[in-house]
Amino acid sequence: MLKNNYTYVSNFSQFVSVNLYHSYYKDNLLRDLEVVVDQETSTLLQSYGILIRAIDNGFALITKKDAKFEANSFAGALKLKFVFKLKNAAFLNITDIPYSNNQKFVFQNTQDLSSEKLHPEVYVDEKNIQNTDEDGLFGEIYLSLNSKNQFFGSESAGETLDELKYSIHFAAREVKFRYNFYSTEPIVDFEKYFITDEQNSFKMKKYDTRVLANGTLVYYFVLEDSVLVSQNYSSKLYLKKDDDFLTYFSVFLPYPKPSTINFDADKNSFFNDVFVKI
Repeated sequence: MLKNNYTYVSNFSQFVSVNLYHSYYKDNLLRDLEVVVDQETSTLLQSYGILIRAIDNGFALITKKDAKFEANSFAGALKLKFVFKLKNAAFLNITDIPYSNNQKFVFQNTQDLSSEKLHPEVYVDEKNIQNTDEDGLFGEIYLSLNSKNQFFGSESAGETLDELKYSIHFAAREVKFRYNFYSTEPIVDFEKYFITDEQNSFKMKKYDTRVLANGTLVYYFVLEDSVLVSQNYSSKLYLKKDDDFLTYFSVFLPYPKPSTINFDADKNSFFNDVFVKI
C-alpha cells in the first residue's frame, strides 16, 4: 500500500540568538532578566519581517523566508539595539564585577559570520562596564548584522544559514564564609565551640568577636578558604562543642544566602554572613 508522505517546511527560521550565562546558577543559565527593544530597533525588525522571541536565558531573532527581502532595498548592515534588565535583586552580590549599583553593561558583536562571545575575555569584566547616572544594573546589546547581505538584500539571502549564536558570560563572585553566633543570654565558654564537617576531618576553633550596628555581640568564625558563590553547596558544616561525654552539642550550619554578602573595605574582602542563635 502506498503511503502519503508530507514534509513540513516552515517559512520561519531562527537566525540569531543571544544567550546569557552565569556560573552562580546550577545550570549556568541567567534566566532572571527582561529584554526590551527600543523603538528604532522595533521599527526595523517589523520592516524586515523579523520576530523577536524570548528564550530561557536571552532572546532569539526569527526571520520569514520571503522573496521580497532579497530586493536590493534590504541590502546593507542592519544595526539593532536591545536592553536587558536584571531581575535578581542580589545580582551585584553574586557577580564578579565592581561593587557599585550604578553600572551599565555594554556588549556588541565584532562580526556576523560566525558565533562568538560578546566580550573579549572569558567572563564579563570592567571593559564591558560603564558608569551611569541611572539607578540599578542593566545592559545594552548592539548587533550589526547582514554585513555580506547574507540574510537580506541578495539572491542568496533566502539560503539556509547556520544560526549565529552570541553569548555573554558572567562569573560568580569569590567570598569568604563568616559564621556569626549570638544569644539572648551571655555565652559561656565559647572557646569550647568549634566548626567541623560531617566527617570531623578538621576542627576550626579560631574565632573573634564584633558588635553589630544594632548593638548585638557576635562570636564569629571566618572560613580560611574563599569560595565562589553558588546556587547550591554540597559540603555540610556543624557547630560543635568540646564537652564531657554525657553532653553532646551539634548544630547544622545553614548555607549562606546571597542577600547577606557584604564588602569589608578594611579587609578588602567580600564576606557571606550567616547568623545563628545558640
